[in-house]
This record gives sequence, C-alpha cells and structure tokens, in this order.
Amino acid sequence: MSKQAVIIYGPPGSGKGTQAELLARKYNFIHFDSGRYIESLVHDKALQKNPIIRRERKNFDTGILCTPTWVLKIVTEATARIAKAGYGIVYSGSLRTMFESFGDKKNKGLLLNLVKFYGRKNIRVLALKVRPASSLKRNSSRRVCSVCGMPMLAKFTHRECDFCEGLLRKRTLDTPSVIKVRLKQYADRTYPIIARMKKNGFRVIEINGEPAPYKIHALIVKKLGLE
Repeated sequence: MSKQAVIIYGPPGSGKGTQAELLARKYNFIHFDSGRYIESLVHDKALQKNPIIRRERKNFDTGILCTPTWVLKIVTEATARIAKAGYGIVYSGSLRTMFESFGDKKNKGLLLNLVKFYGRKNIRVLALKVRPASSLKRNSSRRVCSVCGMPMLAKFTHRECDFCEGLLRKRTLDTPSVIKVRLKQYADRTYPIIARMKKNGFRVIEINGEPAPYKIHALIVKKLGLE
C-alpha cells in the first residue's frame, strides 16, 4: 500500500491528537502534532532571545493562531524530512489557515507539497465534528504529561501519566477563555479550508467526534482502507 498523508481536522477537544496517535501506533504513520511542535519551539528556554519566537509564544499562549508564514515554513521543512524517510504522515493540527494550506503567489502551500511528496490520491482529509460544549468540557479538564506529552481524557483526575508516570500539567491554551478564542479561530480561519478542499476535488470524510475514541478509530481505519 502507498504511503498516505492524513489530515485530521476538528475544533479543540475533538480528539484529533488521540486519533492521530492511534494511527501512528498501529499503522506506522508519523504523527506530526503541529501544536505540540510549535509549543516545544516557543517554550524552548534556549530560544527566548529570538524575537520571532517571543512573538509566536505570545500568540500561542493566548489562543491566537501563530503567524502563517512562520508555521508554513517550519511544518513544510518537517514534512519534507518525514516524506524523504519513507513514512506516511498524519497531522493533528496543521493546515489551519488558507495561506498555510494553499499558499499564495510567492509561497507554495503545504497541500501542494503533500501532493508532491505523497501523490494526490494518497491524501486523506478527516473532519471530526463535536459540539462547542464538548470542546469546552474536554479541554478545560484535560492534562498532558510533562515528560512524554500524552494527553489524559477529561474524566480522569489522577496526577500522573499512565504511560511513563510523569507529572501531568495543564497547557496554557486549555483555559476556558482561551478555548473560546480557539473555537472562534477554528470557525473563522480553519473550517473554511475544508470547503475549499472539497471544491478542489479532495475527498473530505466527516466523522462524528462525540463517541468513545476507540469507536471513532475503528471507523477511521475502515474509511482509510487500513483493515
């Protein structure tokens, strides 16, 4: 089977990262979590004298999307390395803006690069749909491991990671006020990308993101032809 590039869309708390991680663990994809990647850069103590990093950290920590030209550059470079190594890739946060997706007269968008790296027929787009109330509830109580970065489902209240026993922490962008900003950003800047992808002939598979993660995973595996 040809290597696939899978793009998972959905509002905050829709389970993008969970579903990408399941695909990576079971089907040899590289999970590229752009949110985690950006967070690691903007919170890197060694980079805090860099004015670009300081600017992007302010955006990231307040729920505003980071500067599209900067995001496009760092994500494209990382994607090229993964494709060159011969791996499939699954995104759980990239292609968040029209510019990042389609570029402009001076910049080639990430979508065109994916066509170059993987072939148009091997690009899959998934759209997870959840209610705003679910997003707010899931993210407000979510914790991530300070060591391995694994998220814990909202219903769990313990303080240690089940995987590595590292201490769990609350991300700066998972407070209710920031989540509301992120939901609006998704509606205004990211969701319109899906309509344009459909118009350009890319198949978008819409999936209900409310059920338990394992049920959604089973449906995704079927839709992607991985069984």
